Amino acid sequence: MDLKELMERSTAIRNRYHEFERANHGSEWTIDEDLLALSNDIGNLDRLVMTKNGRYYDETPYTLEQKLAENIWWLMELSDRLDVNIESELEKFLAEKEKM
Repeated sequence: MDLKELMERSTAIRNRYHEFERANHGSEWTIDEDLLALSNDIGNLDRLVMTKNGRYYDETPYTLEQKLAENIWWLMELSDRLDVNIESELEKFLAEKEKM
């Protein structure tokens, strides 16, 4: 599966969440609220990594793999909402790193 298809699927899922947010809160989450959700999920990911390394105890209902994928999903969603072509920017980033 390519990045474009993943982005399309991600957007479709996020649109369903927006429907839920409007129904339950009267409006969609803001970009800041999305970023807060990502920050929370990064904290969960950190605890799962620490657990994997024997430095913490597992208290989350998620797996390391699930939370890693969810963080990527949030980044894709934020790039879409911020009108950033993440595929193009990732290509530029990788090209710069390869030159180094």
